[in-house]
Amino acid sequence: MRERTRCGRHVRALALSGLVVLSGCAGTGGSLSEYTNEATLASAARMPTEADLARQGRAKVVVFDMEDNNLSKARHAQAGSFLMREIEQLLGTNGIEVVDRNLANQLRDELKLAEAVGVAGYDGPSVANYAVKPAITQAEYDLEIKPATSQTNKKGKTVTTPASYSHSASVNVVLRVYEVPSLRLIKTLNGRGANSHKAEEASNRDLAVSMVREAAQKALSQVGDEFLEQFSHKGYILGRRDKGSKSIFKLSIGADQGVTAGSKVTVFNQKPSLHSITNKTVYDKVPVVEGVVFGNVTAMESWIIADDDRKAQGVLLGDLVEVTRKGSLWQKVLKPLQF
Repeated sequence: MRERTRCGRHVRALALSGLVVLSGCAGTGGSLSEYTNEATLASAARMPTEADLARQGRAKVVVFDMEDNNLSKARHAQAGSFLMREIEQLLGTNGIEVVDRNLANQLRDELKLAEAVGVAGYDGPSVANYAVKPAITQAEYDLEIKPATSQTNKKGKTVTTPASYSHSASVNVVLRVYEVPSLRLIKTLNGRGANSHKAEEASNRDLAVSMVREAAQKALSQVGDEFLEQFSHKGYILGRRDKGSKSIFKLSIGADQGVTAGSKVTVFNQKPSLHSITNKTVYDKVPVVEGVVFGNVTAMESWIIADDDRKAQGVLLGDLVEVTRKGSLWQKVLKPLQF
């Protein structure tokens, strides 16, 4: 209870600190300067902790070495290192900071310990706020050869069907996303990719490599959007101002965390419930309302206006806000491989 009270005071202090220039327009919302009535917000059931506030904004992610489970097809195609590059490029293209894994050796060791014996928590150097452990759990490549055939038709002419070569590959990928420093597993994603290729002549060994890599790429693409969602820019509700029946809400992140005027957001209540097995309190994210950032955005703060005035009445002090990504960049980043 003391922890929650301290964090609550911390959030309220943030809400009162710093001045935002109340000017600018935002479509039907009008000008920020028109919202002059300060409103009192009830506190959320789960107020953000100091660790939450330190993690808000732009995500910093360390991606550990890909495990390939000694799968021969994956090793032959060097699919692990190929996927590592794809993951890091994807994160970077979407504005997510990728931390050099060589700076996170202690984090890697403590994560292994947490997985092995359930010991959770990391108190080493602060290098990232998320860790990703990728793995290839299955990699197959198969070649089916149909030999050439000849037969004589009714006119006595010999018809020859050339040999055909049917290639197929499949790969399964698992991405485990951990929160740092708690080392809590927050998401496990399983992707499967497969492809096939037919030819009338034998191909060299490079085709097997390309096909396994493309199957791995497809497996990654299958879970790509959900993977990126884990690292959405996050902030918290600090306050509310009203103009008649309309409200605007102060957000605890701004331009330094990648927020711009026009950014779309979703506000979530974090509802407590009792875990049926551990009997510990867990919190479920429940969407309250969507909105958009408008007006001037300062380095560390911004304002949002809700899309639905009625739903906006359910927003609480300390509610979680996630900035919506502007569409998937998978097609730009993951280019199809050529055979």
